[in-house]
Amino acid sequence: MTKYLKYTNKVVTFCIFVLLVNLNVLIGYSTINPLSEFNSVTQNGQILQFNETNAYNHISSQLDIGYRVPGTSDHDFCADWIRDQIHTHVDSIITHNFTIQKEGQAAYECQNILGKMNTDEEKIVILGAHWDSRNVSEKDYIDRHLPIPGANDGASGVAVLIELARILSYYTDNLTCQIWFLFIDAEDQGLTNGMYGIQDWNYVEGSPVFVEEIDDFYDSSSEELECFILLDMVGGTNLTFIKESRSDEALHESIFNEGRNLGYNDSFPISPKIMSITDDHIPFKSLNIPVIDLIIDFIYGDWTHHHTHSDDLSNIDIESLRITGRTIESFIKNYFSLNSSQTWNDDDFIFPLWGYSLIGVVIIVAVTVVFLYRKK
Repeated sequence: MTKYLKYTNKVVTFCIFVLLVNLNVLIGYSTINPLSEFNSVTQNGQILQFNETNAYNHISSQLDIGYRVPGTSDHDFCADWIRDQIHTHVDSIITHNFTIQKEGQAAYECQNILGKMNTDEEKIVILGAHWDSRNVSEKDYIDRHLPIPGANDGASGVAVLIELARILSYYTDNLTCQIWFLFIDAEDQGLTNGMYGIQDWNYVEGSPVFVEEIDDFYDSSSEELECFILLDMVGGTNLTFIKESRSDEALHESIFNEGRNLGYNDSFPISPKIMSITDDHIPFKSLNIPVIDLIIDFIYGDWTHHHTHSDDLSNIDIESLRITGRTIESFIKNYFSLNSSQTWNDDDFIFPLWGYSLIGVVIIVAVTVVFLYRKK
């Protein structure tokens, strides 16, 4: 009996020690690299410079333009404004014109806007956001037939892309990839709650046309599409990203880990809500490249202004813009820089640190149970 207690005490002591180590790992994992007031340092020592105030002002500018609904003068003016914002930061701008005409309906002239940066490199990382705003507010109680401001649903992703273009333009000598900034038209006019944005349109009209004609925009014999990262509704209050079920697992984990390493644990939860969202990343998935839709739960989540008149500046959080912008900036700098040794593709996918910690706990418990059972 004394011998049994002796071994039991050793095992229990050992288990407590390892559990404490694992607990310390988990705590450290959730607080690593906390955000500083002005600049954050990435894992490779890069300074993050995304300016959330600039992004906020870009949202305000889009709302000042008006409703960015296809077929309107404000829509066309906003397209010109986007080109003006990025032209000094990119190597070239391509306007991808296309027409949408449903049977028995008028024709609408639309345009995807592509800014290409660092075009001497072979790998291509595409950052995308839709720039049209919805023509109706079917989730509201009043004036449901009128357009929404679209501060979060459309303008926030555009604003983050424009600021990322500015920041990364100073960093091109260190980049090992091209960056494409793709502003996608005609995403938000489909059918919800019995109302179309534009009669008989589907959601996600612009990106399928772009993907169908993507060979016109790059040389597939010498250039390689690396991944597509979509930013949709990234500036609202209570920012918590979901896990979109058709997004690439490794790309999802890498970007979420990037956010957590910067201290944004609430926005990039370890166990995010899983949802299936029809969005502009789906056509790019058909190209057999990794895709991710960075998006919130706009149906049941805490941000309740989707497709309503309250999707305005009052429900934009400047901190959410910083979280989104700096996470993507950090991801680019950590994975596509000359001094980077990190990879994120499926072949090299590293299991999350918290996963190893939990596995360690399970193994210790199992060994302890077996040991105690054999001593009886």
